[in-house]
Amino acid sequence: MNDAERKYVQSMKEQISDIPETVSDKLGRDDRECIFVFNEAEGVWYADSSIPKFWRRLEKKNWVCTKTVYYSDGTVCSKQFKGSKKGITITDPFKKRELTDEQRQAIRDRFSKNVEEEDIEDEFE
Repeated sequence: MNDAERKYVQSMKEQISDIPETVSDKLGRDDRECIFVFNEAEGVWYADSSIPKFWRRLEKKNWVCTKTVYYSDGTVCSKQFKGSKKGITITDPFKKRELTDEQRQAIRDRFSKNVEEEDIEDEFE
């Protein structure tokens, strides 16, 4: 890693740690965000999120909570997490899922319970 990259990584770490411990103003829905930063030198992901839905997902995936910021009334404003290199994978969104015959039959059975009049077999073949 050259000096410019090292300085950039250090500045990102400082920005993540510069968030105050308490926040007086509540964030609205349009102000909430989730930021992911990958540190290639350390091989870890850093996440900073003010969206509770993502806190729960990251905690379920065993990301380590490194910092919690609270509102002045004591409720949680945002959390910062640290995760492994494999914590996030970027996949092809256009790749079609290959189904086995058993999976197709299970799908047909589920749909036939709800919609008996439609021909489900034509949809999957």
